[in-house]
Amino acid sequence: MAEPGGRRPILLLVNPVAGGKPGAPTPSEPPLEPEQLRDRLAAGGLDVSLRVLEADDDPGRLAADGVADDRDLVVAGGDGTVRPVAAALVGTDATLGVVARGSWNNIANGWGLPTEERDAVDAIIAGTPRQVDVGLAWHPAVDSSEGAPDDATIFFEAAGVGLDAAGFGAASVGVRYGVWRALRAGWRALRRRRTKMILDVDGRKLRTSAPAVTACNGPHYGFGITLVPDADPADGQLDLVVFSGMSTLDTIRHYLAVARNRPRREARVRHMLARRISVSGRWRTLPAHADGESIGVTPVAFAVRPSALRIFTPGGSQPG
Repeated sequence: MAEPGGRRPILLLVNPVAGGKPGAPTPSEPPLEPEQLRDRLAAGGLDVSLRVLEADDDPGRLAADGVADDRDLVVAGGDGTVRPVAAALVGTDATLGVVARGSWNNIANGWGLPTEERDAVDAIIAGTPRQVDVGLAWHPAVDSSEGAPDDATIFFEAAGVGLDAAGFGAASVGVRYGVWRALRAGWRALRRRRTKMILDVDGRKLRTSAPAVTACNGPHYGFGITLVPDADPADGQLDLVVFSGMSTLDTIRHYLAVARNRPRREARVRHMLARRISVSGRWRTLPAHADGESIGVTPVAFAVRPSALRIFTPGGSQPG
């Protein structure tokens, strides 16, 4: 039930081990302890229940339970914690607040949320809700123009095909099996030659020879890469990037150049806005990912679901 004054009670989920990946920015000050964070929110007049996440907890399931109890959600953690919580709120009337504590905080940065804890808490207490889009990824039937199925994968940062997906695959191998296996997987990705792809962009057929295509829902993804600095996660469209005619090494150089929001002009990088995109390999299947997680191989489709998620933002700010 909503509190007097219109605010719903809050379920606060805190990931105590968020952040700290190699190469990530160092926080300007240590994070608040979970109980301190709860007390700060409570001091702002909110009814807060605290849950400190343990290794075997499912943040998405806990968030869904919170929604069923008519609660809003606040999550203190990185993208890996924010993502399943946000996914559980898609299409509901619950609102999400984020206290960014990750290594990259691509989702919070893309939504225009403060990354300093004091400012993030103030934004949640102020309670100004805004709506943002989410991306959907799925495997369509051949030549199918049907909409996304109910079990489509939700993404908030970006989804991609080809070298983009292979790079995340190599990183995942490293986390699970060690550096040597990751290097082998990365070498296989580097040796992958350009493959002809067939794209359908809002009903328009395109053929391209590119090592990668990426559909961005926001400006940042992966390891702090800012591929489309002006991408707006609340404009009802995806930003499609096609590395047309570029070699694998050219594409990697571009990724490295735009990492951490360093601008770079490259005439061969094609940028389009679209509501729905499908991608298939002309001669063979290609790996695909959504928010860095493998979703199998082509053919794949990506689409935007406009205004599907409510978030707390600083008063008067616009996400993006």
